[in-house]
Amino acid sequence: MTESHRVEAVDFWRGVVLVAILCDHVPGNMIDKATPRNFGLSDSAEAFVFLSGFSIALAFYRRARRSDWPGVARRCLGRALRIYGVHLGLTLSAIAVFAAAYAFGAAPSLIEADGRAFVFHDPAHGVLGVAMLTLQLGYFNILPLYVVLVLFSPTILALARANIALALAVSVAIYAAARLGLALPNWPEPGTWFFNPFAWQLIFTIGMAACVLWRKATIAYSRIFYAVSLACLVLAAAAVTDAAGLAPGLRDAAFARLDVFKQTLGLGRLVHFLALAYVIAMTPGLSAASRTSLGGEFQRLGRHSLAVFAFGSQLACVGQAALAAGQTHFSTGLPIVGLLYTAFAIIGLFLFARYLEWNDSTANRRRLDSAGQIISARLPAFWRASHSLSRLLRPVRR
Repeated sequence: MTESHRVEAVDFWRGVVLVAILCDHVPGNMIDKATPRNFGLSDSAEAFVFLSGFSIALAFYRRARRSDWPGVARRCLGRALRIYGVHLGLTLSAIAVFAAAYAFGAAPSLIEADGRAFVFHDPAHGVLGVAMLTLQLGYFNILPLYVVLVLFSPTILALARANIALALAVSVAIYAAARLGLALPNWPEPGTWFFNPFAWQLIFTIGMAACVLWRKATIAYSRIFYAVSLACLVLAAAAVTDAAGLAPGLRDAAFARLDVFKQTLGLGRLVHFLALAYVIAMTPGLSAASRTSLGGEFQRLGRHSLAVFAFGSQLACVGQAALAAGQTHFSTGLPIVGLLYTAFAIIGLFLFARYLEWNDSTANRRRLDSAGQIISARLPAFWRASHSLSRLLRPVRR
């Protein structure tokens, strides 16, 4: 696979993940029954973090190889600040949406569920906690994790440049410390971050390492590893679906015995995702899907991942609030409403990505036109100056 096809594949899967996140974040919409979390031990969160690490390495590893560490650190800091700004904007807009829905529906869950109680009942501490990233609303808690991981990226890149195995060993050690209790605290609400950065950095680092190895074309196909990975996926799907309904209680029994706790990235979740990633990467037909017409639409989502994620989060927030408020007024029909809303929201994502691409191309044309006008305006002066210079440099005839 060529370099361009690899980038296309990454954008394609980022787009798929963004659509799955939107579906998962509108509860009870019926489409969410078809998302990956219903057929395995991991879900879109692992894919989001893995692909984020992959993308960071794709963007900055060449600078790291040139030892341009000030440039790497500056760009990572800039990206982290941008993500932080997007997170604050999303959180504040979500608060406004839920407040408006509460005024209409008066459902207590609108202002009390998913960490919103402190914001509405104790605004001074709640808003300060949001600004400090120590108070994170439900469904809006993955970008704070991303901020921390992006700030940690220069360290991972430095270790990966020295030795991939060293980077992974350090990451595993940090993960082990997280499993023993290392975490970032919440405030003013008690507890710790929902996505523990010290645990989730492992899958982020694996994503960065995969990108480095992928650039070097050193991820080889293994028939045995592929078969084992496929078997893991089949067994996980059977457990999660109660063997397609034939073994009631199998899911509960499996989840009670397996390490699948999301907050600290349980080993069951990690192994399942790595098996899934390997099967996807090594199945030619799946990679070819990114080069179809529909695949191109998903690529467009992936190329504008942060903006599309923010827009999708807003759409999901409106959907959540509207459905929760509607429960106080309508007793039937809400699942159908949720289904239709989510379907139109998905279409909205694709249209929004198209708009972003059109806007970028328009801005580029304007910059090119502006540059052309500047060159055209200055060309006569440049011509006169070059002509005068040529006359000065012309040999004097004797």
